[in-house]
Amino acid sequence: MTTPNLFPQLGGPPPLTEPILPKHLPCEVPRIVSAYAIALDAELAAVEDYVRCQTQPKAVRDVAARHVVTSRVVGFLFSALLNMEHCLGITPIHRIATEVTSASNHTEIYAVGTRYIDHLICSFRTNTSATRPPSTHPSRPSMTELEDMLVDAIKTSAADHSSARTRALARDAFHCMVTNTINAHSFYKHDAIKKLQSQTGAAVRLIQTCHIFNESVLQNIEVDAEFPQEPRRQRAAGAMGILKMFGLTEVVKRLTSFASADVASASGVHDLSNILSLSTELHSAFDELKLAFEPVSGKQNTYDIIFAYPQAALGLFGLKNRITLTNFADPSKFKEPAGGLLELPLPSSELLALHAVCARVAHMSGAAQALDDLDRDLEDTQVLAKDGGSANLLHMMLSPLVSATA
Repeated sequence: MTTPNLFPQLGGPPPLTEPILPKHLPCEVPRIVSAYAIALDAELAAVEDYVRCQTQPKAVRDVAARHVVTSRVVGFLFSALLNMEHCLGITPIHRIATEVTSASNHTEIYAVGTRYIDHLICSFRTNTSATRPPSTHPSRPSMTELEDMLVDAIKTSAADHSSARTRALARDAFHCMVTNTINAHSFYKHDAIKKLQSQTGAAVRLIQTCHIFNESVLQNIEVDAEFPQEPRRQRAAGAMGILKMFGLTEVVKRLTSFASADVASASGVHDLSNILSLSTELHSAFDELKLAFEPVSGKQNTYDIIFAYPQAALGLFGLKNRITLTNFADPSKFKEPAGGLLELPLPSSELLALHAVCARVAHMSGAAQALDDLDRDLEDTQVLAKDGGSANLLHMMLSPLVSATA
């Protein structure tokens, strides 16, 4: 089995009682170095405060712990964005530096970290990966020729998850992008996929459609619509605001618009530039920021596959550490009924790079563990504790509203 690429291994959640941000940033730009030094100071102050408050009530300790994590989010954003500079450019890290140097105290640094958890990390993280319905509609006839299947797949015009899944499978040759396993629903139904499997010897597994940017953030939301203070619109506007601030205006347009004349493209968040085809196990890991695609410098549509934990890669048949994505449904062969050019875009390298940034930052800072714990607490907690012990949980539940209006 291939030894997987891994994020730095922590050996457990990062400690809250000592600073962990690297003392030096691999950058010589004075403005960025100065901003990073401020993040270091904020983490040290948060750690010292956390150590001092250990005899205080749980609600107080939780706030102090949150400050440690949010200061680390700010610090690790610098290194993660520098690592993705070849794909995202220098604008994001300069904008982070501006926010940090504009802060008047440590509390404002913690607020910056909270905003990036709420509106960036949580926009690339999905806390559940429910099994999706079959990728091919059961009423469609069995097809024996792969070309007929592709034509049938790309004719779909609805701007929803189901039609996006169908087009994505056609684009991706009915395979998982990472393991090359073939989609079970397509295999059982179509002779053409059985032929394809016999040619490649690929394993047969359930393949799911995976959104890079969390579909729930923009689902049925008009960001600039009436009632902009409505909580779901606040969350969407906060996320889109960060992407615009990072210079990703075209990505925002793609995620929030619908090209009605292009019957082969999904709308907004269901656009194929925001879609991956992954096996069930990898879908879950990707959604939880435990798997990332890091763009390789100088190689178009080529990615290193990175896991947060080696255990997540155990038993994955056909695992590859580096992949190059291609469009299996050649646009020159399959045109729209109206005669226009077919658009089945590959996943956006910018979105995948930002997802990778979020995965690294969440993993190294401890935010991933905090969000996993929050998911479990939300499942287990029916009533908030009278003694204030649920104050941190309540804050995390409301924090997208708090930071959006700050």
